[in-house]
Amino acid sequence: MKPIYAGTHQVRGRGRGKVIFTIIVLLQLAAVGVYFYMKSDKPEANENPPAPVPEGLAPTPAPAAMVPATPSPEAKALVDDARAAIDAGQLTSAHASLNRVVAASPDPEAIKLLGQVNMQLLKSSLMMPGKEYYVIQSGDYLQKIAKKYNTTVALLKAMNGMESDVIRLGDRLLVFNSTFSIRISKNRNELDLVSNGKLFKRYSVGTGKFGKTPVAKFTITDKIVEPAWDRPSDNRRIEYGDPENVLGSRWMAIKSADHPELTGFGIHGTWERNSIGQQSSAGCIRMLNEDVEELFDLVPRKTPVMIIE
Repeated sequence: MKPIYAGTHQVRGRGRGKVIFTIIVLLQLAAVGVYFYMKSDKPEANENPPAPVPEGLAPTPAPAAMVPATPSPEAKALVDDARAAIDAGQLTSAHASLNRVVAASPDPEAIKLLGQVNMQLLKSSLMMPGKEYYVIQSGDYLQKIAKKYNTTVALLKAMNGMESDVIRLGDRLLVFNSTFSIRISKNRNELDLVSNGKLFKRYSVGTGKFGKTPVAKFTITDKIVEPAWDRPSDNRRIEYGDPENVLGSRWMAIKSADHPELTGFGIHGTWERNSIGQQSSAGCIRMLNEDVEELFDLVPRKTPVMIIE
C-alpha cells in the first residue's frame, strides 16, 4: 500500500508552487510600477533653474571642435592673385582681393595677408578706405588733430613720415578717418583689430590660465610706454627692463563700465614668446612686444574691447 499522504502531498506541493510563483510575479510588476511612477514624478536635474549670473559675464557654451575650412577654388585663386599683386607692388589690388576672400570665409592665409597689406597701405602714400587728407588750420597741433579723428599722434606721424611734432599752416596731412575696436577670443587666443566693422588685422595672443580672463565689454583707459609692474605678491614695484617685469614694452589698461569690480586687467607685451597662442597669463592679454607696440600706436584711449569665449 502506498502511504495515504503520498499522492495528496504531491498535488498540494504543485499548487503551492503556482501560488508562490504568481505572488512573485505580482510583486515584481508592482515594484516596476512604483519605479516608473517615482521617476516621472521627480524632476530631472537640468530642469532646475541655474544660479543667476551677472549680465555680460554669463559663460557661452563651448564651441564644437572646429575643423579648418578648405578654401574654395575661387578663394584660393583670389589669394594667389593677391600674392602676385603684392609682389608687383599693387597693394590696392591685393587689398580688394583679400577683403573679398575674408568677407566670404575665414581663410587663415587671406587674413594674415590682409593684415600685412592693411599696415603697408596705412603707412604709405597710397590711398585706402578711411584714408583722407586734412589741411592744417590755424591753431592746430598734432594732439588736436588726433583727437578730431579719434586716432593717435604716433599713427599721424607714421602715415606722414614725420620725425617731429612740428606742423605748418596750410600743409596737408594724411589721416585715417576710421573707428577701431578690438575683439578677443579666449578659445582661439586671438585678438582681432576691427576697422568700421571689418577685420583690419589679427594677432595671436596669450590669455589667462584656466579661463581667468573675464568675458565682458571693456574700454582702453590708459596707455603706458615701458611700464613698471607692481608685483601682486609683495606690492614691490619692478621697473621696466628688469627681467622680473612681465609687462613687456607696452601696457594698455582696460576697464569695464558694466563690471567695475574687474580691475587690474590690460593688454601688454611679453618676452616669453612661447606663451603666445595659449592660456598662459594671470588673466591679462599678452602680445609679442612688436605686436603690442604696433597696436599701441594704432588705437587711442577709449577704444572698445570685447572679450568673448
